[in-house]
Parts: sequence; C-alpha cells; structure tokens
Amino acid sequence: MVYDVPFVPTPEVVVKRMLQLANVKPGEVLFDLGCGDGRIIITAARDFGARAYGVEIRKDLYEQCVRRIKELGLEDRVTVINGNFFEVPVSEADVVTMYLLTSVNERLKPKLEKELRPATRVVSHDFEMIGWKPIIAEDLYEEWRSHKIYLYKIPGAEIPVPARPLTDVGEKYRELAKLIDGNNSIEEIASKLNTTPRNVRSMILDLQKQGYISEIKIIK
Repeated sequence: MVYDVPFVPTPEVVVKRMLQLANVKPGEVLFDLGCGDGRIIITAARDFGARAYGVEIRKDLYEQCVRRIKELGLEDRVTVINGNFFEVPVSEADVVTMYLLTSVNERLKPKLEKELRPATRVVSHDFEMIGWKPIIAEDLYEEWRSHKIYLYKIPGAEIPVPARPLTDVGEKYRELAKLIDGNNSIEEIASKLNTTPRNVRSMILDLQKQGYISEIKIIK
C-alpha cells in the first residue's frame, strides 16, 4: 500500500512542546492523526492527563502502539484506531495534533472545519494549514535540525442561551450560572472559572436537561 505520509517520528522534545503550546489539560480529549509509534498520545495521557486517541493506517505501527500502551498500563486513557483519519470522526476533540504534509493538511482542512467545535486547538508539526492564521508559529531547535510548530484555534463561539432564570440551580452550578447570559461563550466562561471548556460544556448540558438552557448557539 502507498501511504500519503511517510512515517517520520516527531522528536520527544517537539512532542512535549506541541502539547505545552496547545495547553493540554487533564480530562481533555486529544486526537493525533497519523499517530505513528504513539509517542504523542502516550505523552498526552501520561504527562498531561488527557484522554488520547491515535489514528494510524499502517497495521505494523498500530500494533506497535498497542503493545507500548499495554506495557505502560495506559489502556484506560489511550485508544489507537487502525484506520484512515479521513474516515474517523474527530468532533469530540479538544486538541488535534498532526505531523503530515501541507498537501495532506489541505485535504484535511474541510473535515476539521466541519467537525471541530469552536475554540478547538489544532497543532501541526512543520507543515502549516494554508488559509488558517496560526495563533503561534514557533521555531524549535533540537540536535541536528530546526522544527516549526503551528498552533491554530477553530474560530467561532459556543454560547449557552438561558431558557429561564438560573437563580435556583444547585450549588454545583451556582458560579457557572452567574456567567450564563446569552453572550458569554463556553470558552470565556471556562477561562473565568479557571477550568476547561469540556468541563463547562458538560455542566451546561446538565443544565439543559434540567430546562435551564434552551440551546447552545454556535457562531462561526
């Protein structure tokens, strides 16, 4: 089989910096597209506390990943999918990482724009996403060559819209309720509460089930 991208492992120092720039936090979900030997998903789970998914089309690399994950006892936090990342849904991602090619990034862009929620971070090693403006484009030097890391954020906002006053919500939701006004986005609320958008979204969905939130409006 001819693959779109050759396997070239990302140096560990670059892996760590990619995850630092993406500000990966415990409990967040990370997808690595073309995960190779699994070093990004392993590091994301082991050192950053993420729930990590890797997608790898090559059977030999997939099997290598699975063995390494079992050796490290990370089966509960890391999942590897043996498949084509163009066919794997990524809508649950808080962070997407990749080390592909500019041409492959270009083909992947419509999928990411369609599936990823606003404020999802996308980190690309060496190859940019043409047409997207990076938040950060950082040069990193290690041993024999330099690397480029591009950090992007999906534009737009998720805005929870109250259905009725949130004055009588349970204690768990009181600080959150003060910030739900139909204008603040989930990302803004998360920043003010010093937590992750994933945590805020989960609580808002609970409030929606209780009838306090009419919808989560998506603005792109």
